[in-house]
Amino acid sequence: MVIDTLKKFGDILISEVMIHDPLYFTTPEEKISATELLMLRKKIGGLPVVNNPKNKQLIGIITQRDIRLARFAVSLETPKTTIRDLMTPEPIVIKKDNTIRDALNNFFKYNIERLPVVTDHDNELIGLVIQNDILRRLHAELSKQV
Repeated sequence: MVIDTLKKFGDILISEVMIHDPLYFTTPEEKISATELLMLRKKIGGLPVVNNPKNKQLIGIITQRDIRLARFAVSLETPKTTIRDLMTPEPIVIKKDNTIRDALNNFFKYNIERLPVVTDHDNELIGLVIQNDILRRLHAELSKQV
């Protein structure tokens, strides 16, 4: 019974678990300090980086970990330090028609906690999948079995 539940859970589409049209993202020209403040205030571990706020073409991702690690290497207080300087370009992504199993494979393979969801045709950001959200849903499903 639990095995069947896990198999069904793995087949759930990303479109059912993703954060649709994320409210928070950043651009490559944004200052690190402003982005870090946003992440701290909103308790966000990372943000997708889009080319511009209108078409939201995904070009990178920036995490609090990226910023913390960079503090040891560069002075982030200079006005010239932007998201472009620290972001991970061409991040691992997922499509809305992929499954939770696909997302989990990426989380473990690349040791990441979030996956931007993009369109097939132009890499437009349409959602975000966060590892903890999947774990919460799994916990809820398994709790029903007890």
